[in-house]
Amino acid sequence: MWTLRSKISLDGGAVCGSRRRGQNKYCQRFINNVEKVLQNYQGKMVEAFGIKFEFDSILVDNLNKWVSFAVSARTKHLSFDLVPIRFARCDDRFIFPFELLDSGSICRLQHLQFSFISLQPPSWFGGFPNLRKLELNLVHVTRKELENMLCNCCCLEWLSMVRCHLKDDLRVDRPMSHLAYLLISCCVITKIELHATKLSTFIYEGEFVPIVLNHTSKLVNAHIFIFDAIFHHVVASLFHGLPNVHKLTLCIPDLQLEVFPFNNCELKIQFS
Repeated sequence: MWTLRSKISLDGGAVCGSRRRGQNKYCQRFINNVEKVLQNYQGKMVEAFGIKFEFDSILVDNLNKWVSFAVSARTKHLSFDLVPIRFARCDDRFIFPFELLDSGSICRLQHLQFSFISLQPPSWFGGFPNLRKLELNLVHVTRKELENMLCNCCCLEWLSMVRCHLKDDLRVDRPMSHLAYLLISCCVITKIELHATKLSTFIYEGEFVPIVLNHTSKLVNAHIFIFDAIFHHVVASLFHGLPNVHKLTLCIPDLQLEVFPFNNCELKIQFS
C-alpha cells in the first residue's frame, strides 16, 4: 500500500547550514543528511521531490540515486537546482540519467525544473507525454535534442528557458497546442519559431533575434526587452512575427516611454 507524502524539498543551506568546512566534507554532509531523510520515505509516494545544492562531481552517483528514488516514489514534480555560486567558471553539468526512467515515470511527470544540468536524451526517448511545465536554467542541450523533446511534450502549458545557450534556432515544427506561457531570457539563440495557438503570454529578454509566432490568436501580452538593436528594425520584425498580439511592451535601453496603437495592438515602448 502506498502512503502519500506530498512534497520533499532538500536545500543544502537548510539541510547543512552555512559552509564552514571544505567542499568535499560539505558535500558529504549533504549526502548523508539527504539519505537519512529518504530512508524514512521508502515505499511512499512523493508527489514533488526537489534537490537544491551547488553541483560538484562528487555528487553524481548520489544524484543518480535520487533520480531513482523519485522514479520509485512515483514523483510527478521533479526539481534539480544545482547552480554553483561561481557558475561562470564551471563547464561540467550533471548529465540527467534518462536511462533510469521507466515508462511509468515518463508518463507520470508533469513538472520538471532543471538548473545547471545537461540534457542528452537517448535516441529511444519520446518525450514526456503528460508534462505541463518545463523550467530550464543554465541547461546544456542542443537544438535538435530540445526540438525532439518539445515536439513530444504534447500537453506542455508553460515553458521557461533562462541562460540556455543553444547557439542555434529555437524551433518546434509540430504545433504546441496547449502552450500558454513562454519565457526566454538571456539565452544565446538565433531565432524563435513556434506554432502555439493557445499562447497568451510571451516574455523575451535578450539580443534582438527574429521571432515568429504566427499562429497565436490568443496572444494577449508580449513583453520584449532587447539589449541592443535598431529601433525601427525591431518594431517591423515584431509586428511581422507577432501579428495577433493584443498588447506589446517593448523595452530598449536609453529611450523614453510612449504608448500608441498599432495594427489594433496597444504598443508600449519603454526606453530606460
